[in-house]
Amino acid sequence: MTLEEKVHGLRLHVMRRAQALGNVSQACREAGISRALFYRWQQRVERYGLDGLHPRRQHAHPGRPVALGPETERLLLSVAVSAATWGAGRIATYVARRWGVRVAPSTVQRALRRAGLATRRQRLTVLEHHALQTAGLLTERTRQQLWRARPGGTRHVEAREPGELVCLDTFYIGQLKGVGKVWQITACDAACSYAVAWLLPAHTAEAAAHFLRTILVPHYRRAGWRLRRVLTDGGPEFHGAFDGACRQLGLRHTRTKPRHAWTNGFVERLQGTILQEHWRVAFRRRYFTSRTALQRSLDAFLHFYNHERPHHGYRLRGHTPATLFWGAAKA
Repeated sequence: MTLEEKVHGLRLHVMRRAQALGNVSQACREAGISRALFYRWQQRVERYGLDGLHPRRQHAHPGRPVALGPETERLLLSVAVSAATWGAGRIATYVARRWGVRVAPSTVQRALRRAGLATRRQRLTVLEHHALQTAGLLTERTRQQLWRARPGGTRHVEAREPGELVCLDTFYIGQLKGVGKVWQITACDAACSYAVAWLLPAHTAEAAAHFLRTILVPHYRRAGWRLRRVLTDGGPEFHGAFDGACRQLGLRHTRTKPRHAWTNGFVERLQGTILQEHWRVAFRRRYFTSRTALQRSLDAFLHFYNHERPHHGYRLRGHTPATLFWGAAKA
């Protein structure tokens, strides 16, 4: 006998006992229930008959059917695994832009939860398990995300056009077996978020100056902009030879205040994006044995970042950085 049948039998016994005694109060005392409960049962008998004494089922009603077709769901899951550090909103925007499939971010998150991929850690684990080549955990030193606004909502740095202000910073990627210590120098344009990055052969002022002379300034010239000012922190790589290169190129070099790294928040945030969306995924996909291979991988991601990746900040409002950066050259 099931629990439901036992409850139904008890209620029937109480109703029949009260009828036999002609005394509801005595029947309720014998059963250990209140008279209010007895009369609720009686109302259900009057309305539905003896079947009304069955306990109400507490099972949840079936929810709405899954709105995604199997092909769309497979597409979302493949993007989520290949870009394991993206969130639901980024995935929804990307598939709409790339394939014209419009799905709400909440629908994407439900699909990820059904597949056991709701968190970034779960997606990275799946990516690592399915990688053709695996590498050990990379020893990393990541910078704390220090992007924040000043009181009153004022922005700490602004620029009206590309080249007016470029934020620079270095980033320690890690020590790779067979390659050695790898540092990255990153430039982010404060006007359009355009990114340029290069792997330093050494963490020195000479290497940073070489990046400025041979890569960054010529890149801006090809796009039709004049680089006027660079903003850096007070690191040793931005003194000495780097200051000399700035004077030679006619650039104004300013530094952030000590312990005020958020002033350079544009490039700090960009380096966090490169770490999350590129390096943590790339190191689970392949094993790098040279700086050349690392640079090619970084260049491919930066092309995607500048030309294809959607940007929704107040500076771009849905445009890509390349749309604004290369506008002068196209004009």
